[in-house]
Amino acid sequence: MEHLGSRTLRLGPLLLGGLAAQLLSSQAAGGRSTVLLVASYTLLLAFAAANVVVVGMWLVAGGIALNLAVIAANGGMPVRESALRAAGVLEPGTTVALDSASKHHLERPSDRLVVLGDIIPAKPLREVVSFGDVVMAVGVADVVAHLLRPRAGGRTRPQGDPDDDRCRGESVGASG
Repeated sequence: MEHLGSRTLRLGPLLLGGLAAQLLSSQAAGGRSTVLLVASYTLLLAFAAANVVVVGMWLVAGGIALNLAVIAANGGMPVRESALRAAGVLEPGTTVALDSASKHHLERPSDRLVVLGDIIPAKPLREVVSFGDVVMAVGVADVVAHLLRPRAGGRTRPQGDPDDDRCRGESVGASG
């Protein structure tokens, strides 16, 4: 965790704005909810694009772009009923009831890009996720893992046993 503070991400207000718009979209009704949701994903995508030099951020941007595409095409994220049942979200014999203020709606025949919708059951989590969610999660894990590492060529390693090649006091990432 000590290395996380030594890294600077660009355009942080875009991240905060995107998260705020996402929260507001869940409180808004009808078309305003969709507009806020699309704005949220657009701000998050701009933040990720501005930081694409960070290892893994291109995956985050890709996942956001996939989710943005399906949400913009359908006025929200389509959710497949069979995936809800497979994930254990819906018990057999129950009917589907999605909150109208939610970014999700039950998949309709008129929906487009449904292969990018919430169709992947994650039974241990009792959730249904999209391909974009999976890509984004892998990207976020990669970003965090790399932000927690010391910068190459930055700090020196502590000196230890002179016979131990791993502890010679050389700079991290330096070649010898």
